[in-house]
Amino acid sequence: MASFSSRQPTVVEIRIYAPATSTVSITETSTVRRRQRPVDSKPKRPLWLTLLRILLKNLLLLLVIWGVVQTIQKLALKSANFSGWSVLDFKQRIAEVESFSEITKNTMEVRKESVNMKIEREVNHRFEILNEVRMIVRDIVEKG
Repeated sequence: MASFSSRQPTVVEIRIYAPATSTVSITETSTVRRRQRPVDSKPKRPLWLTLLRILLKNLLLLLVIWGVVQTIQKLALKSANFSGWSVLDFKQRIAEVESFSEITKNTMEVRKESVNMKIEREVNHRFEILNEVRMIVRDIVEKG
């Protein structure tokens, strides 16, 4: 009846039976198009070229990561070369922290003393006012 092939046109034969006449035969030719996968327009690369491209991309990625790490280290340590932490670095940093804490302690003591003096002045002033009020009250009670 019909044969299906991807390259040859399909021939469909239809027979119609007419009541008064003999059999009439109609033959149609049509092409059946099947869905095919799209053909890649890019040529296939050899395996060695693919592997080389992957290797180069990975090396480039590692180089970028290494550069970012170096930049972060330079910013964090404020030095051009990173040789690790040494004992001298620790001692120097400890000395800086100690001097900063000493300055801060002295500043806080000076401020504490100034606040204490202001408080004492205010308290003494209030006691003087309170004593004056007591004297006035005594005078009023004695006179009154």
